[in-house]
Amino acid sequence: MTHSSIVLKMEEQVHRHIKTRNLLSPGDRIVVAVSGGPDSVALLACLVALSTRWNWDLSIGHVNHGLRGAESEGDADFVEQLGSHFGVPVNVREVRLKKQDAKAAKQSFQAFARKARYHALANMVMECGATKIATGHTADDQAETVLMWMLRGSGTGGLGGIPPKRGDDIVRPLLNIPRNDIMAYLAERQLTYRMDSSNSQSVYLRNRLRQDLMPRLKVYSPGIVHILSRQAEIIRDDHAYLEHVAAKAFQQACVSEDERGIQLDRTALLAWPMSIRRRVVRHVLQKMDGNMQSSRFDIIQRVLDCVEQGQSGWTISINTVDVGQEYDRLIFSKRETVPFNNVSVSPLREIGVEIPGEIVWPLTGQRLAVSMKYDQNIFSQPHSLAMEIDADSFTPELRVRSWRSGDVFCPKGLGGRQKKLQDFFSDIKLPRSQREKVPLLVAPEGILWVGGLREDERFQPSSTTTSVVIASMTPLS
Repeated sequence: MTHSSIVLKMEEQVHRHIKTRNLLSPGDRIVVAVSGGPDSVALLACLVALSTRWNWDLSIGHVNHGLRGAESEGDADFVEQLGSHFGVPVNVREVRLKKQDAKAAKQSFQAFARKARYHALANMVMECGATKIATGHTADDQAETVLMWMLRGSGTGGLGGIPPKRGDDIVRPLLNIPRNDIMAYLAERQLTYRMDSSNSQSVYLRNRLRQDLMPRLKVYSPGIVHILSRQAEIIRDDHAYLEHVAAKAFQQACVSEDERGIQLDRTALLAWPMSIRRRVVRHVLQKMDGNMQSSRFDIIQRVLDCVEQGQSGWTISINTVDVGQEYDRLIFSKRETVPFNNVSVSPLREIGVEIPGEIVWPLTGQRLAVSMKYDQNIFSQPHSLAMEIDADSFTPELRVRSWRSGDVFCPKGLGGRQKKLQDFFSDIKLPRSQREKVPLLVAPEGILWVGGLREDERFQPSSTTTSVVIASMTPLS
């Protein structure tokens, strides 16, 4: 094989990969992410060589974190010279990071820096009106990534490795090219590059895989890079299909989804195979927690084990999300304080109310009003819930509060028999998560009204009643 054929072969491979994967289009304006290392230099050289065929408009994006002092500054200078050599404009962005910021974000410093780097590149794209970001990930990067996720016990999402395209704008044209071919290409084209000294530090798992594990695997299987890359492609396709099925399963099982949380029908969820159930639960946790990293397998399996057992009343806390089962519903709810109409749901569980007067119950946002029967203008909602109370049957020191353990009342219709409020809630199958939100209208003599659900028979008007109090409440929307 002649030297020129080495160059032509690699550039043709990149051309075919771009075309078959639909990574780039003719006329694209591309920001090429160039660190100065061999992979990104080879990427730039290939895209420059192919640009006349595709009519691309190229620019270079370099992010300087300044983490390696003079070495980082040297990288930035090298990339500037590289741009001059190829006649491609260069945009260098300095992004200084602090380890305490990564810690506050609960991310490794490497992940935090990578996120900041992509953010800076995305800003470059917007500033220059580009359409794509091209990065220099290779087949070796793919193989190392698959091994990393394998060692962490990942599912198909991680074992699918690095996708050729992420979103609409990030593409990896070299993802099917092994690093040996990259180095041969650079040598043939007599292109120099920079070496990142942090790549030799064994503190990082990827470096240990690259320096120790991969050479050992190549002894047993010389084509291990190709094998792992092919495996990633197969798993990635399977993963995409299963995610599509899981989205359908979620739609069928989802009973409600709003700012308060997500509820799934237990029976509908159990109708799907376990692999789909896991994905549905993971999807809901990601949506609720705002963290797109997958929850651990054992946590998701713990939730599903409880779902299969079918016993109502359990709760599991996962990051900022509480997961529990109430009767036939699997309920995911945020644990943090949630504002409602500028009223915070706080530890406050008791509010005084005058006669006449009205309050907003902060746990639901419902308005509750109390007035004498002859003065009903205080609350005139046409679809409000309402009840009448014998004004002489209680002391007019009313409060609205949540239920407490041991609360009892005499539900209307039971002939004056007493019942625990907890048993009443169970009888009407009110989910545990909703019970403390129910406003109780209470006097010193007892519970007058379990808001919107049942009156206490002891305080109902009778033939001897001389004056009546009306309590009104807006229903939940």
